[in-house]
Amino acid sequence: SVRVRLVPAPRGTGIVGSPVMKKMLGFAGVADAFSCTCGHSRTTENFMKATFEALRATYAYLTPDLWKETQFVKPPLQEHTDYLSQTKEVTVA
Repeated sequence: SVRVRLVPAPRGTGIVGSPVMKKMLGFAGVADAFSCTCGHSRTTENFMKATFEALRATYAYLTPDLWKETQFVKPPLQEHTDYLSQTKEVTVA
């Protein structure tokens, strides 16, 4: 059995790994990644299956472009201080 760990790499690094890993990640559209394997990685079939499972597991994570839009609401105390800080002209007769 083989365990594959994929780690995001800085932009421009490329895929750091074996030729099989590079080809599979290239087909998946991954441009920059570090990889780490543990187990019997010399068996190409097992290694490819483990790489595929690692790629499949990455789709469970949300990237920032998929996050929902955050709606910021002022706390009640902030609204009150904003109201009090508004200057009103007072006329003295």
